[in-house]
Amino acid sequence: MRQRWKSLSVTHRVVTVISVIVSAFAVFFAVLQLLNVWDAAINVCLPLLGVVDLCQAYLQWNTNRKIAYLNIGVAAFILICSGVVFFL
Repeated sequence: MRQRWKSLSVTHRVVTVISVIVSAFAVFFAVLQLLNVWDAAINVCLPLLGVVDLCQAYLQWNTNRKIAYLNIGVAAFILICSGVVFFL
């Protein structure tokens, strides 16, 4: 694993780390919403999931282009829906 990590480009490593961090925050805000600690946590969690999908699309772009397109479509859908929910 260490050899593979060193062989990745810097941007690929940065996007991987950002994806993990944003995923952790999305889980954190989802737990806050489920436990009724903060009722508006879903307004933060959903856009974070869209960002995670965009990061995954970047990571999958060279290996599987169809999955990357699917991730971009899902991210667009999530971001549009979260915007509509936020402004309603």
